[in-house]
Amino acid sequence: MHRTLLFVSAALCLNFSLSAQTVTDTSATRPPGMEEMATAEKPSKRNGPYYKNIIKTNLSTIALGNYGLTYERMLTRKISASIGYRFMPSTNITKSPLGEKVMDIVAEEGDDIAQQLDKLKMSGNAVTLEFRVYTGRRPGAKGFYAGLYGRYSTFKYDYPYDFEAPSGNTVVPLKGDSKGIGGGVILGGQFMIAKRVVVDLFIIGGHYGRMTGKAEGLTDLSDLDEADRAELKADIEGLVDLGGDNGIKADVRDDGVRADIKLPFLGVRGLGLTVGFAF
Repeated sequence: MHRTLLFVSAALCLNFSLSAQTVTDTSATRPPGMEEMATAEKPSKRNGPYYKNIIKTNLSTIALGNYGLTYERMLTRKISASIGYRFMPSTNITKSPLGEKVMDIVAEEGDDIAQQLDKLKMSGNAVTLEFRVYTGRRPGAKGFYAGLYGRYSTFKYDYPYDFEAPSGNTVVPLKGDSKGIGGGVILGGQFMIAKRVVVDLFIIGGHYGRMTGKAEGLTDLSDLDEADRAELKADIEGLVDLGGDNGIKADVRDDGVRADIKLPFLGVRGLGLTVGFAF
């Protein structure tokens, strides 16, 4: 009996030892490459998934009466392309929230420039194409960025110009349109403040190009003498004073004024705030 118990105990110990060795061997004899595959299946922050599409709108331009949308698409993990459209309905620039603040700084109440600009109304459209390169290790449209962009814009003007002639005041109802095309650079930062909410901050940027157009003010000017016509011509050509060649060439006739516009297409983008949705 004593020998039987010893035999059973020895058999149980041997069986436990073999079972433990079998488990160990199964782990040790895992086929080559399985360990690497298991590690590769775990996504890293550097190569993990990210949203490739963003729809956003610029809150800063709303202060100038501009409304628009931009669609941004990731081309690679840190490079994107976007297209934006902006629309400005007929607006009195000096009466917009930002325009009023600017006029408070650059002009005093009662100034001739303030009185003239109060009459100016503008409308327009703009299409902007942009390529960006983002910094940072994490993929997606987030981090600080540098971008190149091109912009095509159209404008319409409605400006009743009050000409003070010796014989009396004459209102010249100037109406015109122009087109501008240019390119530039932009620096900024774009960040995710929630799972899908994007904040894009323009730090500084600007573009340069060429603007061309025409304007006319059809009214009866037959009672103006040559001196008055010369003064009216100088006034209209001096509406945009760039020094030297002002870029506006006016022709005063009996039936009104006609003008050709050739100006630099300048724009500044800075401290702008855009919010959007990623998907």
